[in-house]
Amino acid sequence: MIQVIFMEQSLLLSQDGLKISCKLSEPEDVIRRVVLGVHGFGGSSKDVIQTGLAEEMSLFSSATVRFDFPAHGESPLDSSFLTVDNCITSLLAAAKFAKETYPRVEDLCVFATGFGAYITLLALEQLQALPGRIKLVIQTPAIRMDKTLLSMLGLTPEELAARGSYTVQTERPFTVDLSFYQDLRGHSVLASYPMPMLILQGERDDYIRTSDLRFFRSLNDQARLVIIPGASHRFLEPGAWDMVLDLTRDWFEFEQVLLADWE
Repeated sequence: MIQVIFMEQSLLLSQDGLKISCKLSEPEDVIRRVVLGVHGFGGSSKDVIQTGLAEEMSLFSSATVRFDFPAHGESPLDSSFLTVDNCITSLLAAAKFAKETYPRVEDLCVFATGFGAYITLLALEQLQALPGRIKLVIQTPAIRMDKTLLSMLGLTPEELAARGSYTVQTERPFTVDLSFYQDLRGHSVLASYPMPMLILQGERDDYIRTSDLRFFRSLNDQARLVIIPGASHRFLEPGAWDMVLDLTRDWFEFEQVLLADWE
């Protein structure tokens, strides 16, 4: 049996007064690719999607950089730092760290999910300004994150305002309030920087509407949308995550979908 060995380091990045928890995973053999993993709302660099991504990419000679947004995972920052701009700053710091750590690797491959995909889309123009190319896969992107937030909380804007704040019960609980919702409303991805990208969604996603993703895809003729049959928002169904990884590898390697796509 072949044993895959990769090393993982925990790091703390500093950018514009923010402290950003970061994990760097490297395969034992030569590094051909660098992947930036961007977690979703309430997730972390250590959740099953991000750790699964790092393990899978190591099989294909890829280093993976994952980081925690403010108030998430091992970030030393509390909920007061959870703003759209601070999340963009965190992402760009991790991306720059990845590029500086592996200057000989031309492409930076980005795998972002949910809220992380929303932040990535907002930061696209700045990501594109980094040396080399960006190859992008966004899984269940929260195109309308303000509405997705309310759906996740089960609240209306009026109910959120009346409560004052709401504690999100994750491995590391954090609070959101009306100001965060309003911050999301003030940042739209619908005019984001056009570029080739692969959009993945589960057929039975109960948070992200397929109609929103089709509309978003229609604004960018370089985007591909793949709807995975039978999969829910978290792709926990048998075979769903394997299909996500297969499609992601194809996109990072060839920047095209080699499997049939369902739209």
